[in-house]
Amino acid sequence: MIRNMNKLIISSILAGVLFVGSLALAEDNVPIATNVPKSSSVRAKMQEQKDRLKQEVKNARTQLKNTTEAVREDIKKSREEFNDSVKAKRAELDDKIKVKREELKTRLQKIKDERKKQTVENIDRRMDALNDKIVRHLSGVLDKLGEMLVRISERADKASVERGLDVSAVRSAIDKANTAIASARSAVETQSGKTYTINITVENALKADVGKARQALGADLAKARDAVKNAHSAVKDAAVALAQLVVKPKVSPSPSVSPLVSPTPTPTQ
Repeated sequence: MIRNMNKLIISSILAGVLFVGSLALAEDNVPIATNVPKSSSVRAKMQEQKDRLKQEVKNARTQLKNTTEAVREDIKKSREEFNDSVKAKRAELDDKIKVKREELKTRLQKIKDERKKQTVENIDRRMDALNDKIVRHLSGVLDKLGEMLVRISERADKASVERGLDVSAVRSAIDKANTAIASARSAVETQSGKTYTINITVENALKADVGKARQALGADLAKARDAVKNAHSAVKDAAVALAQLVVKPKVSPSPSVSPLVSPTPTPTQ
């Protein structure tokens, strides 16, 4: 439907250009060869203008295609660099976690209740597992937001080239969304390299000691999630800006990706 609409708009533009051109030619006092009919000369000039306009449209579309491919490559490169960095941090984290768990066993020797010892060790493992799960989820959300932004950029470019619309507001929103996604990736990358130590003091304070570690994890995960929420909101703003330009207001352009995660940010005992 959009393609047919674009063709209709371009046809209308062509008709308008040809009509104006014919009026200008009619008023021009350029001598015409006596052996060539006036109507043939006008038709030839009209065809020349039509061919030139077609070539301009073709060139614009070629430039648009090249720009779109460049944007896609930049998004792909950023995503790959981000994922590679997260993988490297996870590999480093595995060694840290092994050392941390051995140290935890040593600290737990001061606790006499074996059941409590086992509970603390289980909580320690669940905290690391939860952190990893949410980091993976947020990374996937950011990948999807990046893909959405590419599609928004493509549609904005088409609206500019094929319909002559002013897309400066959309492009400004796209730039803000790119910045928000980069900021969120930085936050998630940092979170991917974290682990949380349960510092054991005395047996009577064991619950409080565990609670401090869990609260630290919850606070850090909240920061990472907020950064992704901001990126999600920025991409939504770009989609809304585009929709207000080329789509009826009643159509909702909101991206159907939620940066929220189902698990709670604090593991339970």
